[in-house]
Amino acid sequence: MKQIGFITQGHSEYDERLRALLEASGIDPEEFLGLEYFSLTPFFVLAGATVSADAHTHGTEVHVSAVRITIPEELEEAFLATLPELLEDAYAEEE
Repeated sequence: MKQIGFITQGHSEYDERLRALLEASGIDPEEFLGLEYFSLTPFFVLAGATVSADAHTHGTEVHVSAVRITIPEELEEAFLATLPELLEDAYAEEE
């Protein structure tokens, strides 16, 4: 598995190809305050990635410290080809 994204409050790291794709989409990276492109995680999953949380508990409460986005290396090219299509369908303006 290859990690292509790592999201934390106030800081995110994306694989350079994924970051270029996201920036080209024109989608506001701060749709979800402080978590860059976090609102797109369902689309990452639909394109074939796995999204998982680094979490720990405080009694009965869960605290998520980071979100990881990973993809099997053999699916990376298909992921990068499929994701823009999904984003276009979801974010295209109605005519």
